[in-house]
Amino acid sequence: NYWLPKANFYLKFNEIFNWYNYNFKLLGSYTQLSSEPEITRSYASYSTTLLNAENYNQYFPLQEVESFRGLSNINTKEWKIGARLNLGYKISVEGEYFNKKNTDDIFPVFENNQLRLKNIADHTYSGYEFNLAFDRLRLGYNVLTTHKVSFFKYKDIVDRTAPGYQNLAVSGFKDIYKTLSEGQALGAVMGSYFERNAAGQLVIDEFGFPKKADGMKIIADPTPDFVMKFNHSFAYKNWSLDINWEWKKGGRLWNGTQAVLDYYGRSYDSGEERNIKNYIFEGVQTDGTVNQIPVDFYDPNKSVLENRWTKYDYLGVAENYIQKADYIRINNISLSSDFPVNYNKQTLRLTFYVNNIMLWQANKGADPNQNFYDMDNGRGLDFFNLPSFKTFGCIVSLKF
Repeated sequence: NYWLPKANFYLKFNEIFNWYNYNFKLLGSYTQLSSEPEITRSYASYSTTLLNAENYNQYFPLQEVESFRGLSNINTKEWKIGARLNLGYKISVEGEYFNKKNTDDIFPVFENNQLRLKNIADHTYSGYEFNLAFDRLRLGYNVLTTHKVSFFKYKDIVDRTAPGYQNLAVSGFKDIYKTLSEGQALGAVMGSYFERNAAGQLVIDEFGFPKKADGMKIIADPTPDFVMKFNHSFAYKNWSLDINWEWKKGGRLWNGTQAVLDYYGRSYDSGEERNIKNYIFEGVQTDGTVNQIPVDFYDPNKSVLENRWTKYDYLGVAENYIQKADYIRINNISLSSDFPVNYNKQTLRLTFYVNNIMLWQANKGADPNQNFYDMDNGRGLDFFNLPSFKTFGCIVSLKF
């Protein structure tokens, strides 16, 4: 593509209402890009989509994409519009709306037992962001603070898929995966679910347990409702303390780790609930009558494959393991100090830091930000994902 226009504009109003340093700025941009897939990127991990989760031990990232021929460019049209308001020297507020349309985006597929890349889908990434900053507020004679808060909300919706690629797996296994589906969020989770009647009531089978429906459907959207980030900085003489933390609200994930531990009877829930007797699931029989069949979650007189957690097979019913992905995380805390050297001509700066020091999460698995098998599109699937780690360190720098 030889025509890739780019335009930026801004309109600034200084000292509005004749107030000193009260400024308002309106800005926007339009960008058109055309790009190719990264030649160094590996797609070998996509081979998990050929396996059922029960056969994960057969996974080995060996097969790779052999050619990039026959692909067209990924075309992008992005526009932004926003505003910024300065209230004196210390307070600023800004906001921005963005819309990024991706056409002919490239995804891996298996065809004739070969891993290939195809221009498969169009999708639109859009959202808005707001930032509020308080700069150099004085708390005491020698204490200055700076505080920044950002609010971020986005969605990535699939507008079109090429014929034959609706509900394509972009990561995951054959029996639970993130999908590419028109009108849905890119990477929505597709899995098994319980059968329900037109009124939304669970359908109970002849043994008294909820009935697993045939096939699969979209059961979760990992997109958060919003993300808020906070930065606090405190300066006292030649010391400074910085704290960064964030809050993610909303989004759902599939906890396959818990599903497998339930199946093998190694989870906390299976241990606590295996002695439940004469339990009646709320729902209706196939003939529409209210369920009245009592069940034991585990009956030693029956086969082990008939208990509450094994009767639905290795992964159970995926819908039953959808959990909230909310979290609050302290990303970084650092303490720094400057030491003058050679009559202030040089400065030695020492910084002690710790990253990912605290995480509170709503789900029962690994860190919600950890990716499934390190796949770029793997967030939202937890199948024995590795936990996130903390890092501690010290930085020594000399300023000339």
